[in-house]
Amino acid sequence: MFDLKKSALHKRLSYRQAKFTVIVALLLGLIFSGIQIAIDISHSRESMDDKVQQVIYLVEESAVQAAYNIDKDLAERVVKGLINHAYIHFAQIRLDDNSVLATSDTPTYDDSVMSQIMEKDRRSYAVPLVTVFEESPVGTLIVETDPEALSHDIFDRGVVILSTGFLRNVLLAVCLFFVFHTLISRPLTRLSDSLILLKKKHHADQQIPRLKGHTDDELGFLVDSFNELWNSRNQAEEALRSSEQFNRDVMNSIGDMLIICEADFCIYNANHNAFQTLGFSKEDLVGSNMRNLFSTAQLPKPLAALTSDTDLIHEVSLEGQLVSLKGHLIPVEIKARRIELNGKTYILALSRDISLRKEQEARIHHLAYFDSLTSLPNRSHFLDRMHQVQSKSLQHNMYSALLFIDLDRFKNINDSLGHDVGDKLLIVVASRLKEMMREEDTVARLGGDEFVVVLPELAEQQEPAALSAQRITNRILEVMAKPFHIDQHILHISASIGIRLFPDDDNDIKNIVKQADTALYRAKSNGKNTFHFYRPSMQLLADQHLAMERALHTALEHNEFYLHYQPQVDHNFSIIGTEALIRWQHPEQGFVPPDQFIGLTEETGLIIPIGCWVLQQACTQLAQWQEQKLCPPHFRMAVNISAKQFDHPQFLNMLSDVINRTGVDPNKLELELTESLLVKNMDATIIRMDAIRAMGIALSIDDFGTGYSSLKYLKQMPINQLKIDKSFVMDLLTDANDRAITETIIAMASHLQMDIIAEGVEDAAIMDLLVRLGCKHFQGYYFSRPVSAENCSQLLQVQKLPLGS
Repeated sequence: MFDLKKSALHKRLSYRQAKFTVIVALLLGLIFSGIQIAIDISHSRESMDDKVQQVIYLVEESAVQAAYNIDKDLAERVVKGLINHAYIHFAQIRLDDNSVLATSDTPTYDDSVMSQIMEKDRRSYAVPLVTVFEESPVGTLIVETDPEALSHDIFDRGVVILSTGFLRNVLLAVCLFFVFHTLISRPLTRLSDSLILLKKKHHADQQIPRLKGHTDDELGFLVDSFNELWNSRNQAEEALRSSEQFNRDVMNSIGDMLIICEADFCIYNANHNAFQTLGFSKEDLVGSNMRNLFSTAQLPKPLAALTSDTDLIHEVSLEGQLVSLKGHLIPVEIKARRIELNGKTYILALSRDISLRKEQEARIHHLAYFDSLTSLPNRSHFLDRMHQVQSKSLQHNMYSALLFIDLDRFKNINDSLGHDVGDKLLIVVASRLKEMMREEDTVARLGGDEFVVVLPELAEQQEPAALSAQRITNRILEVMAKPFHIDQHILHISASIGIRLFPDDDNDIKNIVKQADTALYRAKSNGKNTFHFYRPSMQLLADQHLAMERALHTALEHNEFYLHYQPQVDHNFSIIGTEALIRWQHPEQGFVPPDQFIGLTEETGLIIPIGCWVLQQACTQLAQWQEQKLCPPHFRMAVNISAKQFDHPQFLNMLSDVINRTGVDPNKLELELTESLLVKNMDATIIRMDAIRAMGIALSIDDFGTGYSSLKYLKQMPINQLKIDKSFVMDLLTDANDRAITETIIAMASHLQMDIIAEGVEDAAIMDLLVRLGCKHFQGYYFSRPVSAENCSQLLQVQKLPLGS
């Protein structure tokens, strides 16, 4: 800032005033001196003429005598007397015959500029000499003036004029400077010093002191006006300061977070509560963008609309989550408003921390929809969930199930051990039920010892849905039968369960719950620790299913399983392999088709021991055929391996052990895997496949095209063969889609350098078409049905199928 004491001398007002005063005085002095010299020159010229004429007049009579008397001496004295005059440098007396009587002059040496200028003022006088006795002149007196003498005279006087004028003007300038300094410069300097001091101290009650001697003049008016403006400014500043402090106090007194943003949502200011709640310092928060405070790192659309749609929206309300400096999420209710101030747009966002309200709402919601003891959904929540599941089941054409559970002998525990133990038991029961259910299932407590489980969208058909519900119910019964450790007590309880499938003809939720309750009490009346379907037909199916499961557990022990073998041929009708197929001869029901019990073995886990038995029997038979030399070149026996069996940790060890014990050639063994293996845990599946291929065993994908295999991984898997599912082969002659799919599978297998075999070939026309499409291996009733080992041995001896081909 400007400081008078530090400013350069040549920039000061007093210096410039003195400089301009001297310059103006000197210029005026020179001008007036020049005018005076010009006037003096004019007067000198006139004076010179007058003086020369006076001298001529004085010597004129003597010159007449000298000319009349022809007195040379007198004439010499006359002319010499004339040239002694300062302004005359030539004098001559001529007689009437024009002869020179006497002459005299002074030499001229000055060749100065002044002399040259005055040369034009040279005068020559010719005075006729006339006597009183004669009328005609007796001679002539010639006189010439000397301009050099005039120039010297003028120069001397000019020097005097200039010198005296300069001294006079300097004195005048000094006087003027003193007057100006006293009247103007010094008061202004004092005024400037007072302003600087006032600026440094900045006291509201301090003013510029009045200038002595300038109370009523312009400077006095300037001081008074400035003091009035200064007082007004101080009052305005104090009012502004008070207003700012008031606004700041009001902002900080607000219990909510107040954040003020500019139009681009850059934070302009905030109150104390905002800094405290969010944990940011003022330096960190002010200047940052408000979008960074939201958990999504994006401005909510209603808030962003305040500036994007300025003509329609001026105020919005919304809820969101802000992120504190420590990363904590703070639920807030935001009321934001756009304002215009001094031509700029600002956003005022008032954010209220609603954490407590959210907790209270969550608690109220929990009390309204969850059981206070077990934290399971209560009856209201359960009914809401039932409506949702029923709606989706109807929309997706799927069957769901409701399990109504009641603990057996719970009243005895309550009566004997007290309600505290009973409550703890209910908590553990609820925990066990939650742990064993899927994420989409719902476990609820209706009250007392009654629980319900909603199983959404089990299957599209009623029968599979009932079987799934029964399987889950059996698991619940098993879990409930395990001991409960409550305090120092070991408690044994059981449960009775009523099952109701829905939707059906009666889709009223209350009726469905009532009917499940009815099924529950039927289960209790049947001896407890069991379940009962509401529909009699479903109960019959469940009973049959349970009976079949129990029979499967003893089928292996009683040697009820046996194997049949279905030959596989090439395009020349030569046998190239067989597929081992399990059969079950039930002692009471007789022959049980595989599609009725294979799925159940998967559900119950019996597929592991049964699958091991199948592999053992198939390899034993293959070893016999090898020993009997019935196996043609490139012959392979195919054995089906389920996904659960393939994923078993001991599968590779079991496979190696069977090969070692039976002595079978692993190159003549082929494992048929289901396509479902290709859609889960690809990397582990490929590693296990590589280990099997390293043993020399071939791999085939069974029923290819019916699952969801990943072509990306198929090309990485060590697969030897793809088997086209019979669903595509049966209608190959009439269905263009089946033909296109089959042709695509054959082309893909050829491209991946895999063998291809079609199952379900039942006549020659289908085989001929498959051959034209590029398929070379076949299996189906056209060649042979599955037969016993003895019959298959006979077919191997023939080597051509169908018989008679």
